[in-house]
Amino acid sequence: MYSLKHDKQFFKQLAEGSSEAFEQLFEVYWMHVYTVVEQLVKTKQQAEDISQEVFIKLWNKKEELYDIQNIEAYLYTIARNSTLDHLRKKILVTENLEQMIQYFADNNLDPIKKLEYKELEVFINTAINNLPDKVKEVFILSRIDGLSHEQIAAQLNISVTSSKTYIVRALKSLRQSIAKNTKIELLILASILLEQILSETR
Repeated sequence: MYSLKHDKQFFKQLAEGSSEAFEQLFEVYWMHVYTVVEQLVKTKQQAEDISQEVFIKLWNKKEELYDIQNIEAYLYTIARNSTLDHLRKKILVTENLEQMIQYFADNNLDPIKKLEYKELEVFINTAINNLPDKVKEVFILSRIDGLSHEQIAAQLNISVTSSKTYIVRALKSLRQSIAKNTKIELLILASILLEQILSETR
């Protein structure tokens, strides 16, 4: 791959807002960025969308580029972080998160699939177990055991409103746990699982 990383004049032009320099950068490094992203998200359309985001972010930070020592490493970092953000957002959708939790609560799950997603299951179960006691109890009764808010309220001697509030708190806490996770392999695994779950429900 042709490299521009030692061309200080080029990066000076880019930092000053040269559209011609940006087009040249795009042409030289598009495949480098796309390949990195595609290996992480596994789908061509998502890889293209995220790769375009990377170059938009690069253009928005063009003033910083004059001092960049290694453009390939800089692009890799932006591509990786953009992919992490994309995977987190995908998983943090409430419906997606709940479907993933329900997937692991299914006792009839194929043992081979259980093994494939064991690390993800452990992460989710740990996040659930770290919820405050009452929040965890209501969440399990609702999202895993399938009880209604009325049934939970009667069983735990709380109000229906309290039951709903506990669920909101639980989902917020679980989303925060996932958002803090920087292990990209785990997020990729979750993304692949979600694609599988969503395809089965279409």
